[in-house]
Amino acid sequence: MTLQGRYLLWMLKTTMLGPIGRYAVSPFDWVLQALGGWESELQYCNQLLEEDVFHNSAWNQRYLVVTRSPILRGLAAMRDSEVDYTVEAIMVNPQNESPWRYLRGLYKDDNNLLVADNRISDACHKVLNKDWTCVFALSFLLDLLRMGLQPSNDLKGTIEAMENSDPETGHADIAVVVCSVLQKCDPLRINYWSWYQTTLSS
Repeated sequence: MTLQGRYLLWMLKTTMLGPIGRYAVSPFDWVLQALGGWESELQYCNQLLEEDVFHNSAWNQRYLVVTRSPILRGLAAMRDSEVDYTVEAIMVNPQNESPWRYLRGLYKDDNNLLVADNRISDACHKVLNKDWTCVFALSFLLDLLRMGLQPSNDLKGTIEAMENSDPETGHADIAVVVCSVLQKCDPLRINYWSWYQTTLSS
């Protein structure tokens, strides 16, 4: 077995240890960049996520592969298919924070592109239609609104339903309504959401 093969086998065993395996990611990144082996790495990430979609290190490794693999041609070339993959993962497990974070990373601080992609706001809308207390969907939607998202009529209807369930919001700005709901759904960060709400009127 080649050095690459031995290292890949070791990595497979190490990542199966769960959270402990995250410490193996940095040296493995070096092996990929120094010795190659990109050909099967995205497939390997798929395998890990099929076995455990909550495997945060696998999502991190997937991001590294998508952004650095010379075979895949970079983030811009991979973004469309990766958004589809990630949205599908979110629909299956909306309470899994990892794909929400990965989705944000796919736009690499390009807020205009993020807001313009209707698949993102649609994903938030679908999740909130089923569970309007989903903190990850609410916080992502709040950021989209802050970035300039003009919500569809359907999304406005969902937000208005939240408003009706929380009389304290009155007829507030849409972003304020979402922030108010977050203060109730995410009590551990109520101080943060209270502060965030003050920035919406500034």
